[in-house]
Amino acid sequence: MKNLCHADEIIFLKNASNLYYFSGLNNPDAYILFVGEQKYYFTDDRYMENAEKCLKEYSVHHIRDFDSIFSSNICHFEKLGIEDDLPYLFCKDLEKKGAINFYSISKDIMFMRANKSSDEIKKIQKAQSITDKVFSIILHQVKEGMTEKELACILESELYKNGAEELAFRSIVAFDDNTSIPHAERTDRKMKNGSIITLDFGAKCENYCSDMTRTFFFGKADEEMVKTYEIVLSAQQRAIEKAVVGMTTKECDSIARSYFKLKGLDKFFLHSLGHGVGIDIHEYPTVSPRSDAVIGENMLITIEPGLYFAGKYGIRIEDMIIFDKTGVINLTKSPKNIIIV
Repeated sequence: MKNLCHADEIIFLKNASNLYYFSGLNNPDAYILFVGEQKYYFTDDRYMENAEKCLKEYSVHHIRDFDSIFSSNICHFEKLGIEDDLPYLFCKDLEKKGAINFYSISKDIMFMRANKSSDEIKKIQKAQSITDKVFSIILHQVKEGMTEKELACILESELYKNGAEELAFRSIVAFDDNTSIPHAERTDRKMKNGSIITLDFGAKCENYCSDMTRTFFFGKADEEMVKTYEIVLSAQQRAIEKAVVGMTTKECDSIARSYFKLKGLDKFFLHSLGHGVGIDIHEYPTVSPRSDAVIGENMLITIEPGLYFAGKYGIRIEDMIIFDKTGVINLTKSPKNIIIV
């Protein structure tokens, strides 16, 4: 069982993803209190039986007992470790219970969660295999006159049909000029002959996410768009091939960004190259020009370069990669050649 706390520390956790990471139980209405090597888990009647059954390394208590247990322990410590997103009013309540000074433990958790275990990687691979399968299914279901909303409904239904327990995030489905917006909202825009289509979607399995983007064409492909697609794909392939343990995420981002600059297109790359994925769809590290995070073994990130031309079209291609001693393993198996359906 993962342990965040040292013998001379007391730490309080409330963030739902962190609760799952440390306990293995999917229960957003719980608290965890680490007091040195002692682990307390607090929940209510809805989850009590399961918690008592599964959490053998925790002292499991009803949430109504939190105040007394917390107060009896906090008096022995000068500081309390909390998450950055703990609400202000909750912090004030902890003060009333005896907490005097607070410090952030979010970075420590962030680093721990970035180093994926073999079990975590298997769960993400399972989620991605569903995502890959659904993409191949969707390619046979698109048809002229279909709206973005209709395709999104089919896409998300297929994710569930093929084993997703949840959506990793709200899917992005964009046609034509809507593809020029990286996080486009789905509309009643209809697919037509010559449409360019962007799908950004993922499954969630056993509480772990996948994330993939593919851009393809319906009926025919515009020559200019095909050239842009090839540039985006080359930028992505370069970044994947050159990414290694020990480089910074800024350096990784620069591989794709420099290639776009060489082509005179860097101003049309509107976002970072990628991000970590795990329990949450966006996790540490961020792969951007402003990030000095050092890539370590067993880190998992997306590589998703894109070019966006306002009011015209955009192209993004996204894979997930995991780092090992020798290089990277690409977890995304969907084809990246130019697809016309």
